[in-house]
Amino acid sequence: MDVLGLVDIPVWLMLLIILVLTLYVCTTWNHGMFKSLGIPGPKTVPFLGNATDFMKQSFIYTLLDWRKQYGHVFGIFFVSKPMLVVSDLDIVKEILVKDFNNFVDRFFVADIFPPVVDKGLFFTGGSAWKRLRRLMTPTFTAGKLKNMSHFMDRCAKILKDNLREKTNQKEVIDTKDVFGAFTMDVVAGTAFGLETNSQTQPAEPFVKSMKNMFYKMSGSRNQLLSFVGMFPFMSPLMKILGKGAFSGEESDFLVHSVYRMVDERRQAIEDEKRTDFLQLLVNAEDTGLDVSQKRMTREEVAGQGFIILIAGYETTATTLQYLTYNLAKNQDVQQRVYEEMRDELGDEDPTYDNVGRLKYLDNAIHETLRLFPPVPLITRKALESRTIKGVTIPAGMGVAIPIYNIMHDPDYFDDPEEFRPERFSELKSSKLPSILLELPFGYGPRQCIGMRLALLEVKFAAVRILRHFRFLPCEDTPDKIEFGKSGFTTPTKPIKLRTELRE
Repeated sequence: MDVLGLVDIPVWLMLLIILVLTLYVCTTWNHGMFKSLGIPGPKTVPFLGNATDFMKQSFIYTLLDWRKQYGHVFGIFFVSKPMLVVSDLDIVKEILVKDFNNFVDRFFVADIFPPVVDKGLFFTGGSAWKRLRRLMTPTFTAGKLKNMSHFMDRCAKILKDNLREKTNQKEVIDTKDVFGAFTMDVVAGTAFGLETNSQTQPAEPFVKSMKNMFYKMSGSRNQLLSFVGMFPFMSPLMKILGKGAFSGEESDFLVHSVYRMVDERRQAIEDEKRTDFLQLLVNAEDTGLDVSQKRMTREEVAGQGFIILIAGYETTATTLQYLTYNLAKNQDVQQRVYEEMRDELGDEDPTYDNVGRLKYLDNAIHETLRLFPPVPLITRKALESRTIKGVTIPAGMGVAIPIYNIMHDPDYFDDPEEFRPERFSELKSSKLPSILLELPFGYGPRQCIGMRLALLEVKFAAVRILRHFRFLPCEDTPDKIEFGKSGFTTPTKPIKLRTELRE
């Protein structure tokens, strides 16, 4: 072959070859990392890592399949970003609790969030997270939640009236729509002091923007974000095009609305009568810090408000959706929940204190969260290299804790696909590691700060509706829930049920 013949190759082709080789090296240079550490895992594909596996089926199902093949610890790649997937409870507790300071930060495959969202407690890390957590913790005390419980009950009464009208008209219930409207009212009221009444006035601007934003997140935008998650190098382009998470005119409207409310609260004299989260955050002060850091900035307050809006709406609506689905499919459990309410509460209105007496309802809620955790996976990042139970986690590596995998693992739960609230009774829960009781909300210092608020909201709704209605399957009720490719426990088809009045 005449070497000089290379001169005849077009420049564009030479550049293409160089580009392909460069991409190959950049995306595969570390693909032998897990093998060198003695950690099993699926084979990677040049340029893509394990992205092609997630295209075939739901992220949740893919991780379940890999758990069966490779055990409680295995490694995967998002293109060139390594992530260790851990469902061994000893290692999980070490990461989330015992060595928390080394794993304080979350690991994000791609940066697709607007600046105000990045200021939220969920997304911050290091000293910024610790400061915000200290500032926010007093906002979620029992006393503060008691002050907000009357508003939850007001929304639950509207939910009851809404269901009564649908029941009288023999309408099939779209559970996500019905419970989404309820949780939207609760979060708008408890977070911002707004009486939105989205259950009867869905066209109100704030409500409409929220619904449109979440509709986009569950539709084509969700698929786009899943794509970016698999190919993280695309995230800068997505942000430039305005296609990142929580972007668009609806999100912009909500962000500006939150900013406006923050400014109004800051300009007003501190209002001790207001009990919503926004006022509590504006008033929040950390006496352990210097003067310049005692209060949150305008952006930080808005960030927390936006995160409360997002988390409070979606996760609680999902829990109520699956709770009523489980009760409809298990009439004996539903009857026992009803009888407990009748015997323990009688005609009492639900309150912060008396819903705590409903132990079996609490079991049913926790079993629902076990089967359908709203957030099926959480992540952490190793700041320094650690070796735990013989598993080495290098500095900078991402760690994924697959909550859905763990809660469906036969090593931890007998017959894990069955709905059995008795698992969480006092007698049997004492045999379970405590982490399994709380993991759907995370575990350790970074556990969801709104956990008690979410559980209280679900219980208020359950008391108001299960006293009066029996939930039943209909022709469109799925026998088995199937998840889409988004990576969330979102059903591929709406969960529809029918209701009938109790005598």
